[in-house]
Amino acid sequence: MTADLPRVSVQDVLNCSFPVWYPTFEKHSFKSVILKLTDDVVQYLRSDKFYLPTGANEAMDEMRRLNTESSDDEDHWSDEDADNDTTNKISFPEFEQQIKNVLEQYDAVFPKLNWSSPKDARWMISDSRLKCMNLADIFLLLKSSDFITHDICEPFKFCYDDTDNLLSTIQYVLVLRKWSALQPSKEFRCFVKNHRIIAISQRDSENYYEFIEPVADQIITNIVEFFNTHIQNKFPSGDYVVDIYRKDSNKLYIIDFNPWGPMTDSLLFDWPDILTLSLQNNDEKPEFRYVSSQNGIKPNSYTQYAVPKDIADISRERDFNKLADVLSSRVQVQNHDTDSDNETNT
Repeated sequence: MTADLPRVSVQDVLNCSFPVWYPTFEKHSFKSVILKLTDDVVQYLRSDKFYLPTGANEAMDEMRRLNTESSDDEDHWSDEDADNDTTNKISFPEFEQQIKNVLEQYDAVFPKLNWSSPKDARWMISDSRLKCMNLADIFLLLKSSDFITHDICEPFKFCYDDTDNLLSTIQYVLVLRKWSALQPSKEFRCFVKNHRIIAISQRDSENYYEFIEPVADQIITNIVEFFNTHIQNKFPSGDYVVDIYRKDSNKLYIIDFNPWGPMTDSLLFDWPDILTLSLQNNDEKPEFRYVSSQNGIKPNSYTQYAVPKDIADISRERDFNKLADVLSSRVQVQNHDTDSDNETNT
């Protein structure tokens, strides 16, 4: 049976925006602070130019200084070299101070915008789990992520209804979630149709966890009970996807809400499978898919965002000047290749 991809409305996407759902479900989710993005910050994030605000640069300089003091490697740029670059100076004093205040409160945070986190850019910081402890970590992730670019440039890309001029009406936010060392094996993606869970997928589909299969029925029961008690009929859309963290059988938390559509990864399902399940008997328990052996592991979903070795080496050294130079040179090469292609096709 061939099924079309699900249709997504603008309103369904807006309902999944963090500042829309979090106030309702705050006590069943993780502590978070929502900071409004001003127009100049949004403009900066939309810009193709790769540079950091002044405050983040200062944090990067401090890390570079500490790294230099603790290393015998003489191949480090001097402070004078770092200070010579006077281009692309920008700062957001009030916004940067707001972030610092949250960092003082939480020590470390997990950043995201209205819909997406910058998971595709996690190679940019030393802690690839997206544990951010300073301004530099946060802005490096935000400026390097295609997921973040999607949020601020085309969040309604897959919507069927009119999206003209909607971008200008969105209040963009930076969400700083209190850092928690969540275990990926305990995260589950739930597909909800007509206010009912019809499918559950292991969220980390790239690893096999031996403990899941023996307790699969209990996991289903716990998730459905939590959903029925705390989520069902409280979320404004009837069709959506919700990610749930099951710390243990009695402690479950909402991670995030996602639109019911192709912009959301269906993980161990595909969307035609899910649409077929949505037509089945409503009394049936959700279908639960998990990786049942090492042979069932899916390819890494972030392979397309893998970082070249030269950039990875530099990012580990935390030398932003070198990193910016390498990225800039790659952009220039790509632009040259594009120009050459255009000349060939003329």
